[in-house]
Amino acid sequence: MNKAPDAREMSPQEEMADVRRTIDGLDDEIVALFAKRQRQIERAARVKPLLGVPALVQERVDEVIARVLGAARREGLSMELALKLWSAAIEWSIQYEEKLMGDKAPRSRDESAEDGG
Repeated sequence: MNKAPDAREMSPQEEMADVRRTIDGLDDEIVALFAKRQRQIERAARVKPLLGVPALVQERVDEVIARVLGAARREGLSMELALKLWSAAIEWSIQYEEKLMGDKAPRSRDESAEDGG
């Protein structure tokens, strides 16, 4: 029976090649998950105008960040990395929702207050 060599049996070059293959596979999985997440942003952009909900709902942003940081803590992921990645993903998502919603986009309470409305 052919058994895959473990790290102790690999040369440094073989181990580095294995690390790179593994990272490439993980990157593919991450891209697939972000694509699924993007589809949900597209769904939200269709539904939010019907509910009168703006793209940016700060309470939801805070909830997502808190939940992700909790998951990062449980999984041993750098909190700094999790915060940077999700902050960027959320910022992009809000801009994408606003673009998709176009002039159907309800304005946030903050925008209305700034305009005197």
